[in-house]
Amino acid sequence: MVAETNESTVAGSSTGNILEARDLSVRFPIVDGPDVYAVRNFNLAVKPGEFVGLMGEPGCGKSTAAMAFLGLVRPPGVIESGKVDFLGNDIFKMEEEAARQMRGRDIGMIVQNPRYSLHPMMRVGDQIANVYRAHNDVSKKDAWNHAIDMLRMVGINDPDRRVKAYAHELSSGMAQRVLIAIALSSTPKLLIADEPTSGLDVTIQAQFLDQMWDSCRQTNSAVVLVTQDLGIVANYCDRVVIMHEGTIVEDADVYTFFKSPQHEYSRRILNLQREAQEAGESVLGKIDRNAAPIVEVKDMSKLFPIRASESKVHAAEHVDFELRPGECLGLVGESGSGKTTIGRCVLRLVEPTQGEIIFRDRNIADIRRNEFRKFRGNLQIVFQDPLDSLNPRWTVHQVLSEPLKLHTELSGQAKEDRISELLDLVGLEPSMRFALPREMSAGRQQRASIARAIASNPDFIVLDEPTSALTPETTAEIIRLLMDLSAKLGIAYLFISHDLTTVKYICHRVVVLYLGQIVEVGTKDQVFNHPRHPYSRALLASHLFPDTTNRRVDRAVRETLEGEIPSPITENLPKGCYLYGRCPSQVDKCRDMPQELAVLDDGRSVRCWRVAEGDLPEEPAAH
Repeated sequence: MVAETNESTVAGSSTGNILEARDLSVRFPIVDGPDVYAVRNFNLAVKPGEFVGLMGEPGCGKSTAAMAFLGLVRPPGVIESGKVDFLGNDIFKMEEEAARQMRGRDIGMIVQNPRYSLHPMMRVGDQIANVYRAHNDVSKKDAWNHAIDMLRMVGINDPDRRVKAYAHELSSGMAQRVLIAIALSSTPKLLIADEPTSGLDVTIQAQFLDQMWDSCRQTNSAVVLVTQDLGIVANYCDRVVIMHEGTIVEDADVYTFFKSPQHEYSRRILNLQREAQEAGESVLGKIDRNAAPIVEVKDMSKLFPIRASESKVHAAEHVDFELRPGECLGLVGESGSGKTTIGRCVLRLVEPTQGEIIFRDRNIADIRRNEFRKFRGNLQIVFQDPLDSLNPRWTVHQVLSEPLKLHTELSGQAKEDRISELLDLVGLEPSMRFALPREMSAGRQQRASIARAIASNPDFIVLDEPTSALTPETTAEIIRLLMDLSAKLGIAYLFISHDLTTVKYICHRVVVLYLGQIVEVGTKDQVFNHPRHPYSRALLASHLFPDTTNRRVDRAVRETLEGEIPSPITENLPKGCYLYGRCPSQVDKCRDMPQELAVLDDGRSVRCWRVAEGDLPEEPAAH
């Protein structure tokens, strides 16, 4: 939100609350069945300047309640009863035109799916300007300039160019920021945000939430934030409201909630965080550092040619790392840093431009693709979205049969016994054997994907954001499963993730990437507790750990990076340090001086001459 205030025609509230929902019920009629109440007897009051987190498991009615605050409901739903009072006005009794004027001007809403919400045939600048002009008496030119300012405010680089883009020309994160810009364009008194940061990098997420929290305090406006992210709740919310089966079961200040949650669901999600951490710690430290590496990556680079152009996209540059049996190596960095490309190159799903990939003393980068199949069973991957990675027409039995057919000699009863063993290993019920993907929850789908990956007894698995599409409860279950499998089978993992909390729980070592370069490599404790590279420090400072003892909003200095990662096109890359322009520790020498990965006295490697020469002092992490 911006700092100015907006004139409003709504009346004041006699209770001093911005929003009051009383006995709200939303019903969905079901053909040939009993009606479903998504929200029942819902009561909530929000004060000016308050930041309220609305949490609950999927299907509990959070998003439906948030829509009902605006007097809206998705068809065929019906707002059956109750009252929503906004600054003294009953929204359900307002004339439609008055309610329409209120939405977008006095109450803003950010929804989760930007692709679904943005018009595919209109430039994003026109979409922001049209919403702004609908509630403000300004010219087209002023509205267009305001759209540019809003894009700049939400952290989009080169807003004068991006304002002319269409939705399909933007990344998911950029599209989400456009929705945020639309919602904040008229400085609403109440912002309802439904998972607003789900498509954003941690650095951009921190910038947006910092700005929203500061504006909430400065303008005395309020925020209702629908989320499943405990880190966001711990660092920004004043109150936590828990929903279960359509009703509020807990309403507490954030410190009380994290210290002594009352409801069973609240206790469960907080316990799951601790259990996930314990599951990771139970196998950490058991790696034999003297053992021969399973996988070694040496001087690997990847450039993607741009069609009908001599330019190339710089995806990975001179990457080096190794993994030993049972080790979990974390690969972290913003979107566009090259994490997924590196994972795919190691598996030769994408061919590297140069470099060596040593698997058990054999350089598999030089093996012809038609001869590589015999290695494929030892090198597997688990993808980010389990539903997209499973054949929708295949049962779990068929999904697991395929790798056994391709990479083993099993047949007949031996194959059936192996499928039963795999189901047991990943915790899938025998009844799931002949289930289709659409008949399973996201957690079961991901378990099936993991079962497929381990079917051929691989030595190495790339985990590409394996928990990003899952609920906190399911995420904790998958973490425990992966750690158990690593302990039992000695599998090495390359764990690619934006979720630094999970990386902290389960990884032995961490590789930090920026614009295709490794900028820091060290043990988990080194990187998380004492990061040395300026980018590592900013990345970790921006991540929101579920801890109320060091809330981001309470820090005197909130360390972060401004702007976005630069263009990866080779001719546009910075001449010197790739972080120059965003780095808070930059000096003139950094602009033209290419950075080398230097080994420090504590054994870690850092790509920064100031750190290598002792010019930047070591400081503990901000989190």
